[in-house]
Amino acid sequence: MSTYDMQDYGPAPGNSEDDAVMRDLLRIVVGQIGWVIGIAASVIVAAVIYAKVATPVYSADALLQVDTSNSGGQNNTKSFSLLPSSDPTHTDAEIEIIRSRTVVEPVVDQFGLNFSTGARTLPVLGHLTAPFARPGHPLRALFGMRSYAWGGEQFEVESISVPKTLEGARLTLRALDGGSFELRDGSGTLLLTGVAGVEARGNGITLRVKTLVARPGTEFYVTRHNQLDAVSSLANSLQVSEKGHETGVVQLSYTGTNPRAITDIANAVAASYLKQRTERAQEEASHMLEFLNSELPHLRDEVKHAETALSEYQAKAGSFQPTQEAGVYLQGGLDYEKQIAALRIQRSQLLQRFTEQAPEVQQVDAQIAAMSREKARFEDHFTTLPSSERNALALQRDAKVADEIYVALLNKIQELSISRAGTVGNVHIIDEALVPSQPIRPKSALIIGAGTMLGVLAGIAFAFCRHKFLTGVSDPEFVERRFQLPIFSSITFSPEQARSDRQLSTLRAAALPAPRSRPTEVPAGPAGRLAALKDPLAGLANLLRPRSAASATTNWPTRHTVPVGTQTVIASGKTPMRSLLVKTHPYDTTVEGLRSLRANLQFGLLDAPNRIVAITSPAPSDGKSFLCANLATLIAESGKRVLLIDADLRRGRLAQYLGRSPNGGLSELLTGQADLEAAARTTGVNGLHFIASGAYPPNPSEILTSPRFAEILARLEQEFDLVIVDTPPLLAVADAAVIANLAGSTVLVIRAGAHTETHVADALKKLRRARARVIGGVMNAMPAKSHNRQGTYDYAYAYTYSAGDPPDIHAPR
Repeated sequence: MSTYDMQDYGPAPGNSEDDAVMRDLLRIVVGQIGWVIGIAASVIVAAVIYAKVATPVYSADALLQVDTSNSGGQNNTKSFSLLPSSDPTHTDAEIEIIRSRTVVEPVVDQFGLNFSTGARTLPVLGHLTAPFARPGHPLRALFGMRSYAWGGEQFEVESISVPKTLEGARLTLRALDGGSFELRDGSGTLLLTGVAGVEARGNGITLRVKTLVARPGTEFYVTRHNQLDAVSSLANSLQVSEKGHETGVVQLSYTGTNPRAITDIANAVAASYLKQRTERAQEEASHMLEFLNSELPHLRDEVKHAETALSEYQAKAGSFQPTQEAGVYLQGGLDYEKQIAALRIQRSQLLQRFTEQAPEVQQVDAQIAAMSREKARFEDHFTTLPSSERNALALQRDAKVADEIYVALLNKIQELSISRAGTVGNVHIIDEALVPSQPIRPKSALIIGAGTMLGVLAGIAFAFCRHKFLTGVSDPEFVERRFQLPIFSSITFSPEQARSDRQLSTLRAAALPAPRSRPTEVPAGPAGRLAALKDPLAGLANLLRPRSAASATTNWPTRHTVPVGTQTVIASGKTPMRSLLVKTHPYDTTVEGLRSLRANLQFGLLDAPNRIVAITSPAPSDGKSFLCANLATLIAESGKRVLLIDADLRRGRLAQYLGRSPNGGLSELLTGQADLEAAARTTGVNGLHFIASGAYPPNPSEILTSPRFAEILARLEQEFDLVIVDTPPLLAVADAAVIANLAGSTVLVIRAGAHTETHVADALKKLRRARARVIGGVMNAMPAKSHNRQGTYDYAYAYTYSAGDPPDIHAPR
């Protein structure tokens, strides 16, 4: 039994693995270039058709500018302001305002986007007839289908309102004579009747049809959508974005299939937004003006009161010249009073919108309190001033502050009065939307280019998947690199062998009787050993036979050649069903591949532990029997003593190639029903002996695992130069693993394109578990044209003899 540790088959290491993978992929693509081109062409044609028939979509763009430095057209004065300057308006907030219902809803009502209409057309056929009609000249009804629109109809609804229960329901409008119509719901209930151009009312529905030109009986569809849904749909369809970063320039885009309609809608949205911002600015100016006018009488009274108090004090105390310290006290007090007065006015304005507990009001109160404390600390520095001087300065300060606030308020009122009339808000339309001439999609060049790339990738992917999952492994170089399994030879598919098999199966010639031969008696003792040297099978049978039967005779069939057509068949008691290619077509390219296998196999057997070779394959119909029969014949013709054993005890077929009966073979030998001289037979080829499979037993695996099988193989290996064992498929049954364990060498036959990588890997794994010595593999049934990297199999063995010329013995081979 072989104890050879088989190496673990897997991807071969190396730095060029990526290059090898790329070569494999290129080889796969080239090998299936027809599929790649076909799939790529199909995808490209589909892309071209889509680019031509797809509905074009246009985009209308308007450009707006949002002035963030001047909100509402009001100017902020830095020297003195009644209110603190507010934060600039953010562009993001303006973008959301453009999508607001206040801006969008007027556009929805203006263009009737809250309802949809359409004609009832016959699918496909109605679209084909419509281009042949002129607007306003309806085509006659085809096939008597008067309710369908066939082209040329004109239908336009100006406005429609329905009860809540009918919102979203499809209503059917049927044209009648003279431009009249009737409206029905989905169940066919009549809702109202009317005439085009006149508003019709009934059942809570108000409908005004602007245009109706159609054959009597033609039906149209009218659907009134929910107002909120219509507004939301338009708002979501608007594409609003800022161009650049913090530029204040906003681009408003709207897409659709009607260029003029989307242009009008985009301009209408921009105008609605501009109007909304203008009205808002005017409203703010009006509120501010109203507030300032309400504060003006109170400030006027404060001015008069302060001036009166100052006049009375001066009349009483007389005039005085303030010192430098008194001037500082007066100027500082003026600043504090101005700020406190501005905060109080702001608080009064906030109280118009908020309560005193509001955070905005409380924040202003905190500022006033802080400013008052600062003012008190400032006045504490001037406690050394005489009281009369301090009182005079305080009166002057109050009078001056009241006068400045009053004058500033008057100026502000005049500014607001002027700006309110001409305010335009903080939004400007830079560019109005123009009617687009080119659609934004579909982009034919992009679609065709993407389709081309996608088609090529899809074709390559299909070729790869087909090669991996459908066609299987067919590249010897890939097998050697992927599984580190040497490929001894690539046997090309032989049309001659296939033709011969078909001819022989058609002829079904009668069996030719085998010629009778004289029985040969093998004497015992020295004479028997001498006979064993002349005939190894007779000597081996003498050794295995009981001594009581040592003198029995053995009938050895002799070679008898019978011509059948143009082929030579080895005849026996049973007519051969298959022919040996090495005999019928010795110069076929397939036979040349077998000769190459013979040479490489001899090199692989140099360090083998025994001279037993097991030939197996992953699955049935891989050509093991064909290869074993022809290979054994070639080796025998080279002067070797070869024994061919058909160990497939389930479906053995080697007897069909050698023209021998399958009965009385290996199964009978292992079960003791036949002796060796009866089981082993000559084949008519010098040096080649054959043991058939015999009868099919119910337990082949148990028979092959018996010690008798190992003993017989060991004895046969001593008598022959080479023992070739044809095994069952590896992945089907366990018999092949048992035989490979006993053989000194195992050759794996792989049929090109019949097995995936997984199948080959599983077969090698099974052999590794059986501790078989796998010396190499054979690629069988290779196509005559194989796209090899260097073109080796393209020409194969082109230098062959013609059928009519004898071979020149001096010509190199």
